[in-house]
Amino acid sequence: MASSRARPILGFFCLISFAASTYSLALLSLPGRFQPVQSWQNLITTVIFSFNIAIVSAWTAFGFFGGAAISILSAGAVLLFAMRAGMGGYPVFVLSFFLTSAFGYFNWHRINLFSQSYGLRLEKLNEECNLLSDNIIRKKEGIAALEEKMLRYSLLKEVAEALSSTLSLESAKFAIIDKALAVSGKPARALLFLVDAEKQELALLASRPDIKFKAKKGDVFDRWVLRQRKALLIENVETDFRFSALDIKEASPSFSSLIAAPLINESKLSGILRMDSARPSAFTQDDLRLLGIIADLGAVAIENAALYARTQELAIRDALTGLFVRRYFLERFKEELARAARKKRAISLLLIDIDHFKEYNDRFGHAAGDLVLKFLAQTLMAVMRPGDIAVRYGGEELGVLLYDIDGPGTAKEAERMRAAIKSKPLVFRKSNNVITVSMGVSSYPKDASLKDELIRIADERLYKAKELGRDRVCSE
Repeated sequence: MASSRARPILGFFCLISFAASTYSLALLSLPGRFQPVQSWQNLITTVIFSFNIAIVSAWTAFGFFGGAAISILSAGAVLLFAMRAGMGGYPVFVLSFFLTSAFGYFNWHRINLFSQSYGLRLEKLNEECNLLSDNIIRKKEGIAALEEKMLRYSLLKEVAEALSSTLSLESAKFAIIDKALAVSGKPARALLFLVDAEKQELALLASRPDIKFKAKKGDVFDRWVLRQRKALLIENVETDFRFSALDIKEASPSFSSLIAAPLINESKLSGILRMDSARPSAFTQDDLRLLGIIADLGAVAIENAALYARTQELAIRDALTGLFVRRYFLERFKEELARAARKKRAISLLLIDIDHFKEYNDRFGHAAGDLVLKFLAQTLMAVMRPGDIAVRYGGEELGVLLYDIDGPGTAKEAERMRAAIKSKPLVFRKSNNVITVSMGVSSYPKDASLKDELIRIADERLYKAKELGRDRVCSE
């Protein structure tokens, strides 16, 4: 077997052998050159052998047509030489050419079969190599994707830990959108909306980056998530079939693609988490799935923050009236007195007692007393100045802390509140009942500088108002 590199060498050797043999016969055919002696016979035998070598080489190097051509030319040259030399015996050497040609043909045929088999095997090996190469590339891509997923899910673990330890809405809102941007790893804008349960409207709570966003109540895409209560992926807002051209034009989006997920905890929709990008097809289903996980964690964090705020509120507010409890009020009173002393400002205390409160309980039952207290607290909160503090001081006693006011101003403000309470009747069993109150007033620094002294003076003046006939304000 000759390789593709050896064939040119065999071809060159074949041509040299054939040319040398032909040239030798040509010289021997010249007049006076050939003499039938033993040495010349040996030379002719060598030439014939050389022709045989050329034939074998031709079959190997040039294939069927080349081998047949060299065989015919070699036989023709020997026959021509024998005819010119008048020799009768040498043409028998031509028979060796046929044997050599047969050998060359069968060798060429065997080489061809082997080459075809080798070619098929090589083609199959190349195909297997290509398949292995493609498989390796896919495996590498799969490993890279898996590493990216592992990184994202490790970030999700951090998100869960961060949100589970967040108890204030202020910190929770930025933790949600910051973690959403970190997990996605894409340049985008993140928006967090809260849902007004009563109005079923959205309100923008936070955004990153902190830029102006015109649709503070959300746009058509956010309202879609609000109505459908399911996640939304838009690759291109201009071509999405779920939204009409009019709705898109009205929204006038400054982005091309977005993902949004509802914040749902125990079937309660509390908000919407959204990310958008100026680049079309910026987000994938995997991005949407991760955003949905963050939205679920965010919903729990917001609910926890709301529960914590309500717990804190319950700790300082009276469950019946919604006013501050006495313990918190006394602590706050002390702080405000210290602040008033530093800033040299006035502060006044107003203690309020419901006139004839026991009669409401006796006539209508204890539930009526609770209604009176709630009514009084609501009326008081409605007529108070912004910034003043109201407290449920005792059973049927309320208190108000008035800022930047003392002396005649305090008495005037207290009188305004008393008149407002009296002017609004409370209906019991289809009858109007006028609620009246008695009030005692003390002021810093006019009456005293210490908290306990101010409380004592206000309490004394409250009892004085009762002794004077109730339904009045006593400031002296």
